[in-house]
Amino acid sequence: MTNNANPVIPAKRYFTLGEMCELLQISPTQFARWQQEHGVAVGYGGERYTRLDVVKLLQLKDTFAPFVDPFNQAALDEQGEPAADAQEVKAKLQAVLDDLQQTLA
Repeated sequence: MTNNANPVIPAKRYFTLGEMCELLQISPTQFARWQQEHGVAVGYGGERYTRLDVVKLLQLKDTFAPFVDPFNQAALDEQGEPAADAQEVKAKLQAVLDDLQQTLA
């Protein structure tokens, strides 16, 4: 996926789901979820999208959920920062446990 804020739309009349998702910088799963959540159906049969569909969806781009990499699932927090890994969680839990033991002692 590209990182362009305003992608250039190729001079085509129809786009596939993959092409449209690449321009929007989202995954097809995210797009399907967005359609379900908003109660809309975009495109012809879900696999073909007109240039006008793509332009409208680019204007609505901010309403899509943040990109979630399918390999690490929800490894980003609300600000888009990487979520804590296992070592960080273990260290924080150990600190909480140490504080609890000091309080109880």
